[in-house]
Amino acid sequence: MGTLGVVGASARAAAQAQLRAGRRVVAADVFADVDLAAVCPVTRITDYPDGFLPWLRQAGCSRWMYTGGLENYPAVVDAMAAICPVEGQHGPQLRRVRDPLVLQEVLTGFQFPETRVQTSAGALPGQWLSKTYRGSGGAGVSTLPAGPYRQRWIPGLSLAAVYHGGQFWGLSQQLVGATWTGAARFQYCGSVAPWPLSAQWESQLKRLGAVLCEEFQLEGWYGVDLRAAGDQFWIVEVNPRYTASMEIVEQARESAGTVFGKAILFATSSLTVSAELQQSWLRQAGTASWPQLADIPPVGREIARGQPICTIYASAATPTAVVHALRRTAYRTDGFSPAGVPHQISHITHPT
Repeated sequence: MGTLGVVGASARAAAQAQLRAGRRVVAADVFADVDLAAVCPVTRITDYPDGFLPWLRQAGCSRWMYTGGLENYPAVVDAMAAICPVEGQHGPQLRRVRDPLVLQEVLTGFQFPETRVQTSAGALPGQWLSKTYRGSGGAGVSTLPAGPYRQRWIPGLSLAAVYHGGQFWGLSQQLVGATWTGAARFQYCGSVAPWPLSAQWESQLKRLGAVLCEEFQLEGWYGVDLRAAGDQFWIVEVNPRYTASMEIVEQARESAGTVFGKAILFATSSLTVSAELQQSWLRQAGTASWPQLADIPPVGREIARGQPICTIYASAATPTAVVHALRRTAYRTDGFSPAGVPHQISHITHPT
């Protein structure tokens, strides 16, 4: 088996998953964090996403895969696939499955929020979100009519289904806009899995995977963002690549009876990573098979307000307990201020 290249805005979770599966991995992403560099060669890409092309030409990969948000650059994906085979979706698949109007037309047997092309016709009745469908992790979502699409707002719980090919792998709760992480309102900031689901939901989610594979010829890993409203779920969008929730779903599948979670902490003011701070994080990091703290930036890295700092993890008996454990980890023990404030970061500790 040859070398697999793992690329994306953040390659760490996918690269570690492939390493656990026994594959030889090289990676390239926007961060090149030190915990990823400790387990495989990693290159920081400053010209995103075009910088992946020259990297792949010289990386010596036999195959490659991508994480978010390369699905929004189908031309780049196809150019890279011409260099060596991709494990995942090609450009034509991406263009169709990332088009909300196509999804709305195809998924008639499921609940899909009414979606319209943005016009200057003025306000629409009810609550609507503006979306670009060109971002990932909640980027490009707004309550203002600024993007090319308007999608009816569905109140409820944010969930994410994980698939490999047509096989349904699991369901997770998505943490979105949690203020204790420093995230913006619609920003993805973590996952908790497994999320309990009824036999009816499981049957519907399995059928959804079969429909997506048939209609869009999806291959490999992909995820589907959902909104739970009462006893129904609504499909919000398809993420046709390895998603951020997958490492948590994988861990939950391997450790039945335990709930796992992670939260991404964002800077609420700018900071520079010191050697002391990095060493503190590394002591708390745990292992690549189940980290306690991950995505650790190198010394001297400048992190602007709103940018990710690191990822924290927790496990417990219930989803609620996991979220509480993550919150305790994200805050100082003597207050309730976001962990992103520079003078508080060194106080990140794991709950007992």
